[in-house]
Amino acid sequence: MTTVDAPRRIPQAPPGAQRPPSFLTLDDVSRWYGDVIALNNVSLEIGPGVTGLLGPNGAGKSTLIRLVTGLASPGTGRVRLDGAPIRNHLPTLARIGHVPDGDGLYDDLPASRFLTEQAYARGFARTAAAERAAACLERVGLAEAAERKAGSFSKGMRQRLKLAQALLHDPDLLVLDEPLTGLDPMMRRSFIAVVRQLGDEGVTVLVSSHVLHEIEAMTNTIVLLHHGQVLAEGTVPHIRDLLDTYDRRIRIATPRPRELACELLAQDEIVAGVSVAEQSLIVETQRPDRLCAMVQQLAADGRHAISALEPLDEDLDSVFSYLVN
Repeated sequence: MTTVDAPRRIPQAPPGAQRPPSFLTLDDVSRWYGDVIALNNVSLEIGPGVTGLLGPNGAGKSTLIRLVTGLASPGTGRVRLDGAPIRNHLPTLARIGHVPDGDGLYDDLPASRFLTEQAYARGFARTAAAERAAACLERVGLAEAAERKAGSFSKGMRQRLKLAQALLHDPDLLVLDEPLTGLDPMMRRSFIAVVRQLGDEGVTVLVSSHVLHEIEAMTNTIVLLHHGQVLAEGTVPHIRDLLDTYDRRIRIATPRPRELACELLAQDEIVAGVSVAEQSLIVETQRPDRLCAMVQQLAADGRHAISALEPLDEDLDSVFSYLVN
């Protein structure tokens, strides 16, 4: 595996952001567990909006989240929020909201009572705590279930209650660890909408997942983590541009695939290889733009009937697989 050096991204507050921007920075951070290196010289700057932290299980995501939420200290390097340390620094910790992968809810308490007590513990007066709890339940779509005990909640409702708890103190940094695990499609859509809205408001949101399409639904800005190192970072288009050093695959649906394959193979400066199937062919190329233009021209000239022209490597799963291998 070769680490890809992406250009440093300068985070910017989203249009319409309602708060001063906050920046999470990691400077040459490493962390060991015995002889195992969980993170290896990771440097990142994450600003307002939603940033996806992607990687397979064992990539180092959980360790990185423990560091940025103050639950662990780095072996080397620094982890800071707006220049201030996070670990054991109460003023900074008070600005962070965390939705952990685990579930620590009180099943015997109604949702409103649970959040009210949590808000009170965080310094709200009693009346203000109840008002804040109600507002957060409304925000995550649980207002109608406010008086139900958490023990009766579905997995999706419990995830939203955890999000409401993390929002009680209006954090500048919100960290979500695998928040969509176990949610059905409707719950995922609702949860994603809330996260995207928070990012639009200028909250700095870090979301971890090993499911790439979930992150792609939430944000255009991603960090790919693999074996404790940053494989690539930037916007989705930038990450996809890293594929330019690899052959891309284009599927072309046509009733005469062998004849079209012969014509395309004559263009060896564009076409690296062709595999033929019934009623279609898959073309490998480093110039998908020129290939598509050429195929479209063949169809326009009436030389070939083309019913579909489909890139097969545009999803983030393919990008991640290419970059790792």
